[in-house]
Amino acid sequence: MGWNTFTHAPDSYHLAVAHIRNNLHQQGFATFNAADLDLSDSEKIDLISLCELSKSLPLDRFGEGGRHRSYCEGVWDYETEAIHWKTGYQQPDGHIEVDYHQGSEYQPEFGGVVRKFLRMPDEILNKGLLNKLIWHDLSLTGMKEHYSRLLCGVHMIRMQALPGKPAKITPNCFHRDGQPFTAVHLIERYNVEGGTTHIAPPSYANCQLEQVPAHEITRFLLNDPLDSYIIDDAAICHYINPVTCVENASVGARTIILIDFTPLEQSDTCPP
Repeated sequence: MGWNTFTHAPDSYHLAVAHIRNNLHQQGFATFNAADLDLSDSEKIDLISLCELSKSLPLDRFGEGGRHRSYCEGVWDYETEAIHWKTGYQQPDGHIEVDYHQGSEYQPEFGGVVRKFLRMPDEILNKGLLNKLIWHDLSLTGMKEHYSRLLCGVHMIRMQALPGKPAKITPNCFHRDGQPFTAVHLIERYNVEGGTTHIAPPSYANCQLEQVPAHEITRFLLNDPLDSYIIDDAAICHYINPVTCVENASVGARTIILIDFTPLEQSDTCPP
């Protein structure tokens, strides 16, 4: 789905987008679900395919076990209305990796470290569903109206829990991401407890859950496929508690696609 296709979507779809965007700007975050996305039959099939592809994600070398990840980033251009994905760097073992960096103010565990993730394969990047999510999320941010070039990052993260071995996010605390807007879409969830999203004012970044007053926290759970949320990084901080395997299950998993946007210039450059 390109931007032109997005603009010709049904009126009901654009009304849903306007409602979500309004919530985002009022609250600093907004939730939505599959019904708001107006999925085509082929995009529904893509969801099934993404569940299968997520099972082959490599282990994230940074942090504790249980987290599997691939990543890619590309440059969105106002003139072409397209995203040009980075090719990455081939490693001696033949794998292709993409560099990822966050400052220590956003990533207390690995801040300042260039993390290397397996490049997301083109098979995923070319999925109609992924492109639908990207254009949808971009429309929520309002950034298209103000910038001519944006960096778009896409992570697929599978948090896999075993009995007695929970999977944790990094950083495992309230944090901000460093990208102005980030959207999270649930792809699959089974045999797990936890993974609840906690939203708090940005002053609580780097705090543990027990350090934040309960009345300052908003909680919600992504439970069904394509349950989603988007956050304004300047307005809030967030935390996702560890994913644990349910009793009597041999394995459980929570898989998400995370999409973020960052301007590549300091001031508005788009045509009026």
